[in-house]
Amino acid sequence: MLIHTHAGSHLLRVQVYEYLREQMSIGILEPGSAISVNKMIQEIGVSRTPLREALLLLQEQGFVTILPQRGVKINKLTVEGARHIYQILGALESTVILTVFDKIGPSVIEEMKRLNERMAEAIEKNEIDQYYRINIDFHDLFLKLSDNERLLENVRIQKMLLYDFPGRNYGKDWNIKNIREHEAFVELIEAGEAKAAADYMRDVHWEFSRLQN
Repeated sequence: MLIHTHAGSHLLRVQVYEYLREQMSIGILEPGSAISVNKMIQEIGVSRTPLREALLLLQEQGFVTILPQRGVKINKLTVEGARHIYQILGALESTVILTVFDKIGPSVIEEMKRLNERMAEAIEKNEIDQYYRINIDFHDLFLKLSDNERLLENVRIQKMLLYDFPGRNYGKDWNIKNIREHEAFVELIEAGEAKAAADYMRDVHWEFSRLQN
């Protein structure tokens, strides 16, 4: 792996942290698996200190559990945990919508529509990973209008925690419903309904029970 071992301690910790998050996101580090710290040190090629610092941060964010004398366990996301994340994301994204609404101009709206069309095309081609990447891009269009970096980082972490939610591909009908909700959201923006758009994002789009319908 590409880790610059001669970097400063802070930079090295960040590199290790980002590397481990990437390994989890692509499924190399599988949820539920336990990994030896010594094995990690050998594979990554760093000393124990930056690895432990990176693991402590990952544990704080909910990605892993450090098991004393036994290594590290990659956490699985429970249904209850996913429900809590949906609540958090609904609250955070609706807050962003209210604060950046005046910045959502015609070019942003047109890009939302374009991305929604690409999501529909991805579903027709059964390109599920592509569908989810575009879905994140859709939400990022209004999120990136915010200058609240702490809020945006929290959103990013919560979405990364969702990567292991059981049944990530909820089925074509659910995915199409997701696209229709995007369309309704965009219509509220075009109508200048800031509060209605924010409420819709929180109470409809990020309503967890919709996964079970």
